[in-house]
Amino acid sequence: MSIYDIPEVLILERDAFGKMAWSSGDFESAINSSYDHPFVIHDDSSVAGYSVLRILAPEAEVEDICVSSAMRKQGMGERLLRHMIDVARENGAENIYLEVRSKNEAAICLYRKMGFQDSYVRKGYYRDPVDDAVIMVLKL
Repeated sequence: MSIYDIPEVLILERDAFGKMAWSSGDFESAINSSYDHPFVIHDDSSVAGYSVLRILAPEAEVEDICVSSAMRKQGMGERLLRHMIDVARENGAENIYLEVRSKNEAAICLYRKMGFQDSYVRKGYYRDPVDDAVIMVLKL
């Protein structure tokens, strides 16, 4: 991800996450951080999806991941996750954590397919709408 991707990334971010969306400054910080590993997938000339992985070895966390609604069910999410898994391994991570809304069944299904397992639930973690957060972990 580069600074030039941020305007398109913000459109996808706001569409997917509404009030919980990251700001332009959040993405700029990720780009400039030595701990964060932002990644973008382009389809033709537009952003099809993106992710941000934070590594504080021996742990890593999926900070953000999103695929354009027009590009879902085409393997983009799996590509983003595979990239993050590779980067985490290369940087000495032993586990990758993520949190996901309990009602986001498509994402949970993908994460389980990629080997993530449920770790615990944070009741009422999300607001607008209220939902639980499922914390998942992949042991590398």
